[in-house]
Amino acid sequence: MIKGLKNIFFKSLNFSKQKSGPFLSSENINAYNASREKLNTDYICHAPFSNMYFNVHGDCAPCWLTFIDPDSYKEKSIRSIWFGEKYQTLRSRLLKYDLTFRCSVCLKNLQGGNYTSVLAKAYDVNPIAEYPTMMELEIANTCNLECVMCIGELSSAIRKNREKLPPIKSPYDDKFVEQLEEFIPHLKELRFNGGEPFLINSVFKIFEKVERLNPKLKIVIATNGTVVNYKVKEWLNKLNIHINFSLDSLTPEIYEAIRVNAHFDRVMDHFLFFRQYARENNRTMCLMVNPMRNNWHEMPEFIRFANKHDINIWFNTIQRPIEWSIWALPSAELAKIYDQLSSATFGKEARGATLSAYNIGIYKNLVNVQIKNWLKEAQEREERESQKNTIELEGDAQQFFEAALHDFIYANFNEGEEQKKYRLQNAIEKTKLIVERIKERNPEIEFYKIVKDVPADVFYKQIESRSLNDLIAEFEHRFGVPTA
Repeated sequence: MIKGLKNIFFKSLNFSKQKSGPFLSSENINAYNASREKLNTDYICHAPFSNMYFNVHGDCAPCWLTFIDPDSYKEKSIRSIWFGEKYQTLRSRLLKYDLTFRCSVCLKNLQGGNYTSVLAKAYDVNPIAEYPTMMELEIANTCNLECVMCIGELSSAIRKNREKLPPIKSPYDDKFVEQLEEFIPHLKELRFNGGEPFLINSVFKIFEKVERLNPKLKIVIATNGTVVNYKVKEWLNKLNIHINFSLDSLTPEIYEAIRVNAHFDRVMDHFLFFRQYARENNRTMCLMVNPMRNNWHEMPEFIRFANKHDINIWFNTIQRPIEWSIWALPSAELAKIYDQLSSATFGKEARGATLSAYNIGIYKNLVNVQIKNWLKEAQEREERESQKNTIELEGDAQQFFEAALHDFIYANFNEGEEQKKYRLQNAIEKTKLIVERIKERNPEIEFYKIVKDVPADVFYKQIESRSLNDLIAEFEHRFGVPTA
């Protein structure tokens, strides 16, 4: 097995010269490659060859977009996952430039020319070797904040106080930390994501392993900026730690309305602490911003702020909750947002820093590609809505609903027939399970007559990313459905 994997790793540079794949032309691939900092045209994505992403449930995949039927710890060891069949299958597909298998989001961005948002690009920086050169770890959901756009899977406070659900027990025990000993010496980068890493004990246990086995290893921490204590400062001085700092508003009232339980002034003090730490120790610092309905107007000011402090900026995409996301707004509102943000200008004072050109480029992509595409999708969605017929019977409503899902999937995912059928079947079956659970509580509910007017793209994005319990609770809350 290992010998075969080495052959893929080290001989595949000349494996294919076609530079095209299913629904992906050579012209499209060449244009994407030209946008990459490191041109490696034999690998359209490094992630399956270089990265392991472990989520809070123990599932492992090459990136957060490929958690479709993943391997899991503790069912399999870290070694068995990396050298296993599922990773091998994805590697073989991508060597043929085939993104129709679990990589539809990157495929769609590539086809649309949105190269900045192609997640695959984030993995170009790490070399391909026999062992993973990067790991991304969501060790636990321990978090002190209840951010409005977050969920209980990533915040223990939300799970307890908002969702009223029992705690999630982290699968990452001491055996997991011990298994990392085989991998840490080979790593070039180690990332810790939410909850809040600086509140998770196992993170510090892994720090101890890194200090002993690979003390110069680049460690990237995604932090909400609320925790700066003696323990944190001690490890900042010991290890090569870099900071991704989440900040969603520069206005105290808006910030504290989004980041529930956080205090703006204290977080800004911590921002300055981390900025000084990064500057004095030659560490990178990136500002992570979530554009939403109540803060989108601040995005130009964020560029000026990031440029003032000479740090990178990155805009995340909020898909849900719908009431906070920008993409689901009516076209008229999206048009206003696009017009206002596209008219923003950046004077000399915002262009003098080393990273200013990069940050302004990230802003232009947000506005002129992402938001512009959302506007187009909203207009198309509203056009479909206007063509709906009045439906009186539940059976007819179900047929209409499933047909709308079919049309959406087949129109928006340029994949093989097998993958489209899988998407559609999975969405329909999950919907039927929701209907069964709701009818157990109230047999009189006519679910399909209620949801037939929900846009298919909105419904699909929800059902693809959320649990049954979340969807049932959302349905009952949103539509005011009484349960027996």
